[in-house]
Amino acid sequence: MIVTRLEHNKCQVGNPTQLGLMFEITASVAPANEAAAHKTKSLIFVIDRSGSMSGGPLEMVKSTILDTLPRLNPEDYICVISFDDEVRVEVPIKPVKSQDMNWVTNQIANLQSGGSTNIEAGYKAGLVEATTLPRGIESSIILLSDGHANSGITDPAELGRMATLATEHFISTSTIGIGQSYDENLMGALAEGGQGNHIAAIELAEAVNGLQAEIDGLLQKTMTDVRFSIQLGPDFLGRKSDIIAGRRMKKWNKHFGRVETTLGDLSSGQQKNVFFEVVLDGHELSTPGVKQGIKVSYEYFDVLTGTNISKDETFEIELVAAENWVEPNRDPEILAELKLVRIQEIQKQAFALYQQGKEREADALLEAAGIDLQEFMNNTHLGVRGSRRMMNQADSLMAFSSMQDINIKRKRMNEYRSRVQRDQDDFRDKDSQ
Repeated sequence: MIVTRLEHNKCQVGNPTQLGLMFEITASVAPANEAAAHKTKSLIFVIDRSGSMSGGPLEMVKSTILDTLPRLNPEDYICVISFDDEVRVEVPIKPVKSQDMNWVTNQIANLQSGGSTNIEAGYKAGLVEATTLPRGIESSIILLSDGHANSGITDPAELGRMATLATEHFISTSTIGIGQSYDENLMGALAEGGQGNHIAAIELAEAVNGLQAEIDGLLQKTMTDVRFSIQLGPDFLGRKSDIIAGRRMKKWNKHFGRVETTLGDLSSGQQKNVFFEVVLDGHELSTPGVKQGIKVSYEYFDVLTGTNISKDETFEIELVAAENWVEPNRDPEILAELKLVRIQEIQKQAFALYQQGKEREADALLEAAGIDLQEFMNNTHLGVRGSRRMMNQADSLMAFSSMQDINIKRKRMNEYRSRVQRDQDDFRDKDSQ
């Protein structure tokens, strides 16, 4: 289900007016043990088997993947790659129905830890396997490592660019950093560039639950190929007209006064708010009055019913002469979302300060942002969904500002930034319910 909201419906003649446009999305909950339409998926596990992964970490990874195999659809593809200073394709990418699943189980169960860590080589092997898929099938690479890359390409920015290029071929990348020694910059860059999730699994239980949550999210998609179109009306098209995304989108195609964009997929029961800042340029040639302001449309595939859903909606905007302008009443839910979008920039600044060793400055920045959100909530009437989102962010910011261990703080902060940018719930919250 998608609900569209507009911050207000007024624009001042001769003065560009900025307002928020938001799509509140809620994916249907998949009924347990009920067959539904299926979209073929590809899961590629890239597993660090270097010496430091021996014992608990590697056994955890193997056990979780083995538990996943029975849940895969016969049409789904699976691939397992392991690496230390060398790479092995343990299970070449093929549909489940074409695999000897007893052999696959043995290949995974018999993984042994080895030498040093060449993340680049392991990741590239995953990309190569993904490129052999039939056209149109999307792949999700899940990379797991507990250390620092010490051979091959080790620059986070370069690996991040590699992951970004892969998204053009329908390949996303998620990463799970295990323990306290992994390189959060490298693992975070791969996930950010690859439009996937990053999980800081400081404790082994977090690695188990985080990997399971990631797999669940990939296997339980009920809303796929979510797309939006936004078109400004002719009376609001001027030199300063613009449409700006509040979050990174999977695809983004902007023309003058028009945007066509793709969000992607949502998992069972997942909620996302997709926010855009729209700048209306009520130019002098337009006469005051109610006009066709913003035409929006959305479409997606409902996996549970096997149908395509689409809707068009037009918002009328009142063009108001400057001398008659009165500040409009604004939708509080959109004001809250705009504040959360602004907070993302503060999080980015704080993370950069942590990386520079300026911990006190970063803590102060986050604490001030948390207090600001709390004050906003106290003075604004929000619904349950908006209040929950604001409260979660405020609590997280305050917790980070008081966390003592800078190494763990950087890792937790990196995961948090990734989660907020993608509007993902924290799997730990589900575990505690």
